[in-house]
Amino acid sequence: MPHKRAKFSVRQNERKQREDNMAPQKGSLSNEPIPKAVARVLNAETIREQYRSKKRKLEDDSDQKQGGKRRKRDEDTSDSKSKRKEARVTSKLIIKPGESIQHFNRRVEDDMRPLVKAAVQSSNATVRSVAKADKEAKLAKNAHIAKDDEKRSKKTTSKHPPTLVANPDKHANKAKEFLTHSSCAPRRLNDIAQAPPEFKRLPRGAVAPDQGFGGKRDGVLSMAQKQLMETEREKAIARYREMKNQRNKTHAEV
Repeated sequence: MPHKRAKFSVRQNERKQREDNMAPQKGSLSNEPIPKAVARVLNAETIREQYRSKKRKLEDDSDQKQGGKRRKRDEDTSDSKSKRKEARVTSKLIIKPGESIQHFNRRVEDDMRPLVKAAVQSSNATVRSVAKADKEAKLAKNAHIAKDDEKRSKKTTSKHPPTLVANPDKHANKAKEFLTHSSCAPRRLNDIAQAPPEFKRLPRGAVAPDQGFGGKRDGVLSMAQKQLMETEREKAIARYREMKNQRNKTHAEV
């Protein structure tokens, strides 16, 4: 099976078939570019010499600056500086030997950040200016409309003076007294009762008060019955306590 390891004999035969001490292939470390940090360390001496030579040239130029030559040299230096800046910008956007993609992307973002910021600020300024112009135009239009309305109102008042008109009564056609409700009208669902019902005639199956209605109700005890029940209750409690004491004594003796 492909995912299993081959036998030891098979692996040994394959190792014998492969030669030892072979030359490195194309993907070896010798063909890879030197990293930036290592190149800086190896070329430290040349970098230092270049720095010293530039420093000497700057010192010589500072000693020889006089009059018109100085202005001309300043112009030349400004032109050279602008050219250097352009060259730096063009060179910065190219990946360097030994530089990773992550560092290159970060360098490009750092170079483009001020340009993006300036573009965003300019766009925000234009948007604000357009909004301000629209607001001023709306205010001017509203003021012009208000002036026209005032002129028209003045003309109409001068020609036709205003006449006083009485306000119509909203409750003129409505009843001003409470309506009476007849008891013979049929009752509806969800009617609100204003008073308990009055029975002029007893309902079917009802008993008159003189025939036993309002007498002693079932389940109501008199005072003598209540007293008898209390005495029986006390007797039952006393018996229960005696039984409990006897049971505790028997358990203690055992």
